[in-house]
Amino acid sequence: MNERMDRKKRRFGISIPEDMAISLDFLAEKLEMDRSRIVREALESYIRDHAHFCIPHECCGVITLASTHSLKIFEIIEEFRDVINEYSHVHTGNECVNALIVSGPSGRIAELHKRLMPFGNLRFIPVKNCREVDSR
Repeated sequence: MNERMDRKKRRFGISIPEDMAISLDFLAEKLEMDRSRIVREALESYIRDHAHFCIPHECCGVITLASTHSLKIFEIIEEFRDVINEYSHVHTGNECVNALIVSGPSGRIAELHKRLMPFGNLRFIPVKNCREVDSR
């Protein structure tokens, strides 16, 4: 049997806005999946992309951001050049799409992520598990 299916499950309730519930129902129907599976997979993805920020280690990944606030984003990028290895900026319609290749202390990358969050559709994708850093 599938490892995912063998795991013990715990039920709990969540409250979401009505429009999100409608979108979830629509997606479940179109993908022919139940809502629980969609929510579970979304949480797995979120946990995978964010949990590493809680443990001091050397972190590497890609931050993508679609936004219309390019001037403020450029200021933030300049502040974080110590962890940004490469940066790409392209235009599509009225939005800018930014890709930042990052590596360095997880806390510093988490800080960069937090600073960019208000400016648009943001995603951090870890590209590998790096070693833990001695936090003493």
